[in-house]
Amino acid sequence: MNRTIQTPMRKLRLMPTLILFGILAACSFSDQPLFGIPAPSLSSDSETQSTPSSIPEGNVTDPAPSVLEIPPVSTTPRSTRTPWPSETPTVSIDSIIRVGPNNFPDYVNPLTGLPVPNPALLDRRPIVAKIPNYPHDVRPQAGISLADHIYEYYLEFGLTRFAAVFYGNDAERFGPIRSGRIFDKHMMDMYNAIFVFNSADKRTLDYYEDEELEIGYFVVEQCPPLCRDERINSYNNLFGNTSQVHELIRRRGLDDSRQDLSGNFFSSISGHDFSEVDDVYVNYSYANYVHWVYDPNIEQYIRLQGSRDNSDGASAKYTLHTDALTGQPITASNLIILMVVHDFYHKSSDTEVFDIDLTGSGDAYVFRDNKGYLARWHRYDVNKPLAILSTDGRAFPLKPGVTFFQIINRTSEVIPMDQTWTFDFARPPEPDE
Repeated sequence: MNRTIQTPMRKLRLMPTLILFGILAACSFSDQPLFGIPAPSLSSDSETQSTPSSIPEGNVTDPAPSVLEIPPVSTTPRSTRTPWPSETPTVSIDSIIRVGPNNFPDYVNPLTGLPVPNPALLDRRPIVAKIPNYPHDVRPQAGISLADHIYEYYLEFGLTRFAAVFYGNDAERFGPIRSGRIFDKHMMDMYNAIFVFNSADKRTLDYYEDEELEIGYFVVEQCPPLCRDERINSYNNLFGNTSQVHELIRRRGLDDSRQDLSGNFFSSISGHDFSEVDDVYVNYSYANYVHWVYDPNIEQYIRLQGSRDNSDGASAKYTLHTDALTGQPITASNLIILMVVHDFYHKSSDTEVFDIDLTGSGDAYVFRDNKGYLARWHRYDVNKPLAILSTDGRAFPLKPGVTFFQIINRTSEVIPMDQTWTFDFARPPEPDE
């Protein structure tokens, strides 16, 4: 990748941004199929955020593991599906794909829009795994290039964390695995998922219980499927195996069948043209900042990760973000910036608890095929993935492949500059003491 990594020019302010938004909003995707449900209102005051639940105050930084009362392994035989006749690749990928947002064929992954070589993999629940992105030495993480969806979100004190969704691929090693947060309720609900994490603060576990999450689908430190790699002299040494996670759920006698994950439209051809975007910067803090670079050879965005603290604002350094399991770079067919309301629930000298309200709807920016678009995210159903819509409420044509979501506060600064876009995360206002 013969590119010179540079920090983008700064501050193109409000008026040019509004002009650009007006141009973007005028671009409709009128040839795409409508959802069979009313489109959300797109007026500026139409955010239909639900009232968040009350969250107990207290420290939710990574604690000593708490004990979870997971249901015992069932000895009752569980009904099994009829296996597919072949475990070898039998499905070819067409050069032109148009599929979704509903009625996906059994062999097509509704999270990527792509056929899978072994459709039996889709007859299971997705796995949502919590994977750290700080300190810098946790990289390269293992297995994340095999995830279908990855979310990066603000954790606390400038740090971010990944929620990786594994569905169409198995990963014999993924991690390291870290603790759960309040945000993860959205992930379990949207994907009807098995939740893999390294315990959590008792207050967070109490929150999960209050929200009536099914703890039978919690997979915490238990070897197998989650085992410590003693060669790594760090607390970031817990790794999982996706097929063993599914085996554990089945041994518990729980339903591990295919879930309804439809809701997005995939098209290999977007059908629309707009301004080219070669570079996308997402700056969460001095500790976590990222640069996405479009590579025309693979027609995807490649992730470059900040590799050292940029405390003085002038010491940014980027390194190609790779996967320790596959050796492959982290790439995205769709890079989606989600503008989401962030609020403090608790703040003290050593504790930050954020509510990231991933309900209702909000603005989004979609980057695919070297182009940038203003879009909308909408959560039509608690138990369905986010739908990505064009500004007129129709299904946005996502590119078939992996989608990487960067979640930032709705008040964050958006700076378009020629072929470079920058997103600077804005923390919510500090609460009263």
